Amino acid sequence: MKKLLLFLALPLFLNSCKNNSEEKSKTEITSGKFEQIEQLQWLLGTWVNENDEEYSQETWSQENDSTFTAYSFVEMNKKEIVFAETMALEEKFGNLLLTVATANQNDSKPVTFKMISLENGQVAFENKSNDFPQRITYSTPAKDSLHAWIEGTVNGESKKVDFHFSRKN
Repeated sequence: MKKLLLFLALPLFLNSCKNNSEEKSKTEITSGKFEQIEQLQWLLGTWVNENDEEYSQETWSQENDSTFTAYSFVEMNKKEIVFAETMALEEKFGNLLLTVATANQNDSKPVTFKMISLENGQVAFENKSNDFPQRITYSTPAKDSLHAWIEGTVNGESKKVDFHFSRKN
């Protein structure tokens, strides 16, 4: 009788262990699925750069586990927006992609840049086929500061444009 009970209980025990490991596996996949974009949580929020003539702002929001979106603009003399763009940062199939759509450039069609490095509070994206920029980099050199730059080649010469922001409270 004991052997019969053991024989009947063994499949139940094995099945419960299997279910627990499947649930654990699903949890690990879900929570670790977007590890690259999770490393960029420091990017979220509103960033500003202001001087007498120019006000720049870039605001990043988390849409879901795999996507951040942003809106960026530059305003001159607190009157006229002279530059605006939207961005989407998405982790897809193990790749981190930054898609940028800029008003009055490239017929307002989006351009996608693929992440080429992510380490020590810095992320770089590249699209060698884009006219300018070919590379976009974000870094967080200190708490509540953001340094971004775009770079590439224009008419055979290297060009780099820096953007320095502070976190807006």
